[in-house]
Amino acid sequence: MSVGVSSNQAGRRVSRGADAYAAALRHSRRVRFLRRAIPIGSLLAIATLVGVSMLASLGTIGGLTLGPVSLSGTKITMSAPKLRGFREGTQPYELTAAAATQDTRKPNLIELSDIDGHVTLKDQGQAHLSADSGLYDSQKEQLQLNGNVRVTTERGYDARLKSAFVDFKAGTVTSKQPVEVAFTGATITADALDVTDNGQHITFTGRVQAVIETKADRQPDATAPPATGSTEPGPTREDRP
Repeated sequence: MSVGVSSNQAGRRVSRGADAYAAALRHSRRVRFLRRAIPIGSLLAIATLVGVSMLASLGTIGGLTLGPVSLSGTKITMSAPKLRGFREGTQPYELTAAAATQDTRKPNLIELSDIDGHVTLKDQGQAHLSADSGLYDSQKEQLQLNGNVRVTTERGYDARLKSAFVDFKAGTVTSKQPVEVAFTGATITADALDVTDNGQHITFTGRVQAVIETKADRQPDATAPPATGSTEPGPTREDRP
């Protein structure tokens, strides 16, 4: 993993052999990561499916199922929309929401609640996205996710955001609220996040703090007693029948 840091002081580079640092890069003003370090592009990939596939033409997509449809004034609400399909031909995905609401006076805007999605990625196994709500603008191709936005992958990456703004045309994801990203051996927190180049580059801004565990931190202490519910020694081989 390669990490670049720029601030008022000289930049510091952390290489794959950065096991000597137990805590590093505290309160940096700007930290940049390559996608191979943190696959936040998973967020963009799933959000793209939500925005472009599920919402742009509800009711005309193969693999889409809908629950009851209700009309209240100028708003149409579709219950339990679910979309299943394949991304790039071979990568299956499934996306659901508790409801999708469209105002006939503003047909380009679709409100979502309780968003949940799974998608198989090329190099990161399966990724999962969840959010309390979202607002998709099909005209601008933009999606605003709000409340408990979380992206996880099978390889142990876990990104938590309070909100995220996805611009599909620009290939960017932006969050102006505190974020936390955890992956094997490290945790990063910051006041804001910018993802550019379709997930290739991630920039953390504000009060950035990165804590990197050493090998010693990750390995159990050989001298420590076993973590059991009793302090009594277990039976030896000779004690067994």
